[in-house]
Amino acid sequence: MDQAIQDREKQFYDEEWKKIKVREIRGRVVIPEIPTLAGKRVLICSCGTGIEAVQAALEGADVYAFDISETAVHNARAMAQHNNVQMQVAVMDFHQLTYPDNFFDIVYGSAILHHIDCDRVGRHIHRVLKPNGIAYFLENSDRNPLLRSVRRLAFGKPGGYQRQKFLFFRRNGTTDEYPLTEEEVSTLRNIFHGNLRRFNHTFEFFYLLNSMLIKKRSVGRKLRAFDRFVVRIFPFLRSYSFQQEIWMQKPASKP
Repeated sequence: MDQAIQDREKQFYDEEWKKIKVREIRGRVVIPEIPTLAGKRVLICSCGTGIEAVQAALEGADVYAFDISETAVHNARAMAQHNNVQMQVAVMDFHQLTYPDNFFDIVYGSAILHHIDCDRVGRHIHRVLKPNGIAYFLENSDRNPLLRSVRRLAFGKPGGYQRQKFLFFRRNGTTDEYPLTEEEVSTLRNIFHGNLRRFNHTFEFFYLLNSMLIKKRSVGRKLRAFDRFVVRIFPFLRSYSFQQEIWMQKPASKP
């Protein structure tokens, strides 16, 4: 990743994560085919709020976490102390992970893959996972052809400057981020020797109108309900949701 882009991302999230308040954490990190994180060595990538790292630790995982943002690392440490759990947290660039080979049972992240170079980072994820280890990421998606066309027209193409506003529409995020593309998913699939699956447990489409234009909770709830209604009638649309889950497994041995 270009250093200027990395610096902009870091600056943006150093400020963004200052909004997080330390509090008691509940809930758990849910990963398909992993009934519990207890006893697992888990890496939380781009720990941000610190919430997911604490959730994993509360379940009994041996937690490591990192973020490029010092604010995010502070959040994770403060959340851990407030919730009486232990974890190892570091400021680190995802493109230059320093963890040992074959070290983690699980690598987890939320809304981070579309920020990074998937070729470089994918190889690090594969390297630090133990054989049969699982990498699981909650992500957005560029798969929907309608959303893809509108977004590229309104805000910009992958790899270029992303406009924050177009007519009445305003997007969230940094000026460099773009939803995870099919090319990036293919890159990750190749690194994991084909052991990649995608899940779409929700359908997010009309709800985006609220986040980009209307910005009212009451309207957002109605649009989310309409998304659920639409996908019940047309279940095949689920794979075109703006939200997706990426599940990868390191082979027990290289093919």
